[in-house]
Amino acid sequence: MEPDMSHKERASLELPVLLLTAALIIWAVFQTVQLYKERQNLTQAFDNQEQLVVNGKKMRTQLDALASGTKRLADQGNANAQLIVQQLAKNGISINPNQQATTAPK
Repeated sequence: MEPDMSHKERASLELPVLLLTAALIIWAVFQTVQLYKERQNLTQAFDNQEQLVVNGKKMRTQLDALASGTKRLADQGNANAQLIVQQLAKNGISINPNQQATTAPK
């Protein structure tokens, strides 16, 4: 037979168990709040970058149109346009005037 715990021994265990339980609950709530705030921050950062991506796509489309126009002028014999195309080629940039604007998937 196991010895019965006295009332005093059970009372001495109740406080540590109660404190441990309270600490675990507080820790879980704290972690939940922190994760929720982190998610909000990540969502806000994503939303802020979305407008930059849209602006970048618009700028890329405009740049492609400008480069295609310059290439057509160079092909027609415009000396300044030919110089620009040559300088771009030296920098490793090739212009494809027939290229359609591509859209990246979201």
